[in-house]
Amino acid sequence: MLYLHAKPRAMFESRVICICGLPGIGSVGKVAADYLATALECSDIKPFFSDGFPAQVVVSEGLVKLLHAELKAPKERKSMFILSGDAQPLDVMRMYSLSGELLESLKAEGVEEVITLAAYVGETKDQVLGAASDADLAMELEKNGIHLLRNGAIGGLNGLLAGMAPQYGMRGSCLLATTSGANPVDINAATILLEAIVTLLGLDLEISLLEPDEEMSEAVTCEEVDMNYR
Repeated sequence: MLYLHAKPRAMFESRVICICGLPGIGSVGKVAADYLATALECSDIKPFFSDGFPAQVVVSEGLVKLLHAELKAPKERKSMFILSGDAQPLDVMRMYSLSGELLESLKAEGVEEVITLAAYVGETKDQVLGAASDADLAMELEKNGIHLLRNGAIGGLNGLLAGMAPQYGMRGSCLLATTSGANPVDINAATILLEAIVTLLGLDLEISLLEPDEEMSEAVTCEEVDMNYR
């Protein structure tokens, strides 16, 4: 059962934000973003395609669909957008070019904060870690209970969108749920990540244990692209 009621946000208050979850390790970020988009009754705004995506289409009930990312808007929240997608580009140049295209569109929509969702594989006692594009934002995350990722790297679009955001006049941050990386879809890690998002955004959202999407197995997972993309 899902209950959704608005209440004052604990963080990013009065800021226009975009939550981004592209495929990565355990599909953690994508599952969380897609679930949030469903809970908030999002409508599609704009699709993004790339010739860097794997050369294949997803087939469902005999119909083919090009791999793409989609910018969505919640039904009743004017200051929020959600970005999710089927895949990440296979090469570095197209990763950067698609990131720039996405950020240009977010800037045009008035977005001020880009929050990406990803996964972390490593030894840590923290279930969720965070990283930010500036010291003040990193401090805000810590004040809101998110321990910082002190070193390492965040690969792929989930890293680039957060890192490149300042070049487009926005702040960027990344939330990473810890996972073993053993499963193509880590539902537990995605659920933990969602709980952190709900707290940061001040949403009264009851999250039952997520159920895997049947189409997830048809989509391109991180293992088919690059396991280093978080």
